[in-house]
Amino acid sequence: MTNPQSKSFISLLLGLCCLLILPGCATMHETVINIEQAYAQLDDNSLLGQYAPILASQQPELEYNRIGHAAARLNNKGKEEIYIATDTALLYTQEQAFTSSLGNDYRNLIYRFHFPYVPKSHLTGGNNGGLFVIITLDQQQRPVLITTVHSCGCYLAIIPTSYLPKKAYPKDWDTGSHQDVFGEQLPSQLNYPDEFSTVWRPLIQLRSGNHRIMDVRLERADQLDLKIIPIKLAPIESLQALTLGEGHTSFFNKSGRLKGYVKGANKPWENILMSWWSFDLQVGHDKKLGDQTETGTLFYTSLKPWARQKSNLWLFADFLDYWGWKL
Repeated sequence: MTNPQSKSFISLLLGLCCLLILPGCATMHETVINIEQAYAQLDDNSLLGQYAPILASQQPELEYNRIGHAAARLNNKGKEEIYIATDTALLYTQEQAFTSSLGNDYRNLIYRFHFPYVPKSHLTGGNNGGLFVIITLDQQQRPVLITTVHSCGCYLAIIPTSYLPKKAYPKDWDTGSHQDVFGEQLPSQLNYPDEFSTVWRPLIQLRSGNHRIMDVRLERADQLDLKIIPIKLAPIESLQALTLGEGHTSFFNKSGRLKGYVKGANKPWENILMSWWSFDLQVGHDKKLGDQTETGTLFYTSLKPWARQKSNLWLFADFLDYWGWKL
């Protein structure tokens, strides 16, 4: 939801919503703070492990800024409750091969992670919210795109790397500047060394409270001068089988009108202020990424009702075409 194609339709409305509510969604241009600790996977030699992003939360001493893992329990009424436990941090992972509309082959490395909640003082306030980081590799296994988006489809950012040919960029893209993602200034390009090595990882800094991406930069994983919090990798399928008593349950609703949406992850402010003009009663509700015929949800990244299919993140080649990328 960050491309200029959408901004003309939603920027004014979204900005008005932010101003009406609370300062939690206001535009932000503060200097990025120093990082003292980060979540990182440095020991897994799988393809997904070697490229895993490094994640740094602002104010990690606050519970709601800690990355965790999906868990299930019974509440005091004996009913199922899905929550994010922060004793162990997990990246839920999957791979996706795709062929671009120009006939070129790529592979997406998909990383999903979640926080316990966003405080109600933010537009996106609610429980169990998360984000995706998608690293797109070319046939030489070099990163050409780094895509970030919240697991509701909001706040999309696409960052090209220096390995992506300039002809593949959207028209008028300025690689020497920054891109504005609803108030956050993110790089318009990440410059890798000419000879790629997997020691170079994207370090992604997350804002306190609303968990917006506030900075992305490259760091050598073998030279991090940070306190490292280990983050483990788990297959995305494990979200379908959370331990509950002597059995299992899913992180996602499996039937009904909420099929494919994260349990307990509704966003009251977004629903009240945005559902009526976005024509989606579940706007802002975190969801499953996948084939719509199986998940029951459409992972759209544009609030334009007529662009939902074209901006579907799962159909990545069509998604790139919609946002102006010519891979």
